[in-house]
Amino acid sequence: MGSMTLSSPPSPSTCKKLLRVRTMAEHARKSSLTSTIPTEVNDINVAWAKLLINQHRIKHLKTPINNDSKVIMFEVKDCKKSYGDLSSTCRVVIVVDIDGNEVRYVFIAKLLPPDDPRRVYVFESNVFEKEISIYFEFLPYIRQFLLPFPQFEKLLSENLPICIYGSNSGNGAGVLAFECAREKDFLHPADPDGLSLPQLNSTVRFIAKFHAIGSALLIKKGKDLRLRYPFLESNIYANPMMIEEADNLFDVYSRFISSVPGQSSLLERFEILKSSKGAKLMYSCMRRQVSTPFNTIIHGEFWEKNILYKESSCDELECMVLDWKNAKIASATKDLAFLMLSSTNNHLRTQHLNTILQEYFTIFCQTLEQLGVDISGKMTFEDFYSDYKISLEGAFLQTVCVLVLEMQYLELKLQESSSKEDSDMEMLRLFEKRALNLLNDGVILEIL
Repeated sequence: MGSMTLSSPPSPSTCKKLLRVRTMAEHARKSSLTSTIPTEVNDINVAWAKLLINQHRIKHLKTPINNDSKVIMFEVKDCKKSYGDLSSTCRVVIVVDIDGNEVRYVFIAKLLPPDDPRRVYVFESNVFEKEISIYFEFLPYIRQFLLPFPQFEKLLSENLPICIYGSNSGNGAGVLAFECAREKDFLHPADPDGLSLPQLNSTVRFIAKFHAIGSALLIKKGKDLRLRYPFLESNIYANPMMIEEADNLFDVYSRFISSVPGQSSLLERFEILKSSKGAKLMYSCMRRQVSTPFNTIIHGEFWEKNILYKESSCDELECMVLDWKNAKIASATKDLAFLMLSSTNNHLRTQHLNTILQEYFTIFCQTLEQLGVDISGKMTFEDFYSDYKISLEGAFLQTVCVLVLEMQYLELKLQESSSKEDSDMEMLRLFEKRALNLLNDGVILEIL
């Protein structure tokens, strides 16, 4: 999230971790040894990139390269595109000579965030340990569960990022490396006005199937799942430091609404919600579980910044969903409500909300039936819609946070730029419009 500060000193053990991580990084820079866990973007070197190449080649059943393989080109580029991430992200490009052929590899690496306040939070919440476990243990567990259902074989392999390397230390440091989805023609959505209807339809089709798989998994293997992966019932954001920051973002949103003429009624509605519930309600909603088949494995941060798209051979859009560090057991409508509020504009929601919800519900039920789950008489669309409305309150507050962060990031970008790009100004204007229109959403007006 935004510009986090430490309201109180971190624990002595966390202070030791901060010191050990800095010492580890300094030692790696001074020695000839290659750190398997770079802690800053500048620590990524050719030797570490070659380690990634070999992990990639082993994953794809190819012979590893030699340490002395000639490097034709090497580049590391910071990929920061938002404000307040719990990691640093960079693009690593390396071209090597393999048996006389120039072979190009492109990876996306996630490292520790650069500032101490965020590192403190990452350490205390074991963020990297959890995310590594998700990619190397939990998702393979789901794939094993789906073996008797070949019709879903491609769902996880084509719609989730391919992680080729993950490592974390007892100090709290960690790193993950992925195949770059851009190399497969996946791109971030470019319109600051929100997802288009085709993009939204593609996303809803995927998440309805994924949620149904998670629901079937809980119904059939719930006890084993909870024992193996207890982090699925925790919330990495339920932390006093994050609660304080969310409340600060709500204050920014209040000031933003008050700066717009004629919006006193909107401000009053938001102030009532903020003062009575605020961040604690938001984080409580993020882990809300239910006793129906709607209880499932959710993404937890399911919005446009974590989704990529490409056109398939059938002229249909395919989506890839990134960043599963906040996956948890909760109501399926949590993801859906947050997606709709955070990633679409008011006009699209007004015109298409009922159709989108109907399509999601139909696919969810069909997928459960294909997985051998009997849902007859256990849920109706009316039940689903009621649960969706319950999830909207927390999703609204979560959306306020992410939109304010995007506005802050764009404002900072404009302040630091001497050119004042028109495209950046237009993007900021559209995000401001979306943030303001949140409070005019028809369904939101029903719950505030």
